[in-house]
Amino acid sequence: MRRRDLLAGGLAGLTGVAGCGLVPEESDPVEASATAPATLPAAAAADAGYERTVAETATVETTLDADLSGDVELSASRDAVITLFRRAYRGDGGRRFGLATAPTVRIIENSESRYDPIPSLDPARVVALATDRSVDAVRDPGASGSVTLLGTETPRETATASDGGADLALVRARVRAGGDAITAVALAPTADAVRAPFDAVAREP
Repeated sequence: MRRRDLLAGGLAGLTGVAGCGLVPEESDPVEASATAPATLPAAAAADAGYERTVAETATVETTLDADLSGDVELSASRDAVITLFRRAYRGDGGRRFGLATAPTVRIIENSESRYDPIPSLDPARVVALATDRSVDAVRDPGASGSVTLLGTETPRETATASDGGADLALVRARVRAGGDAITAVALAPTADAVRAPFDAVAREP
């Protein structure tokens, strides 16, 4: 599902109202590719009861929105075509674990700010990209402590994924690594069955 905002029609110039403004939308989409995939090494996957089932790239189109603060608050929107890495793992009892490695994207030329494109996607699409498991929707997200992912402490998030009439427990975490952004997702039929080996994730050379 692609997100669209009020800037979809394009703007001819910078417009300011009460200290707020809109940055003109770029006419061409930005294209970017991730540099190196995050992966769960074979030994760590085996220890967690997982087997790798997907190792591929995928191209995704989305629209990125950003609010920039400063002397004048600005809003910007940019279409993006991103090429990301997917690594998906399957365990027994319906358990899944997956990693999506996406490039960070500069929405405004010459800006230092770069954005992770994954949050702009529908959460159910993110689950499918990371774990190769389709779900209908993701609801009730919330923070639940922290985890270590690629050597960085980052928030641990929980949610419920629905698939038909069944609910699945979902745990996820995100981190930046160089010019890439990694999203890790674990799924299981119940919360106590989730195995999320975040601390074992590594980058492929």
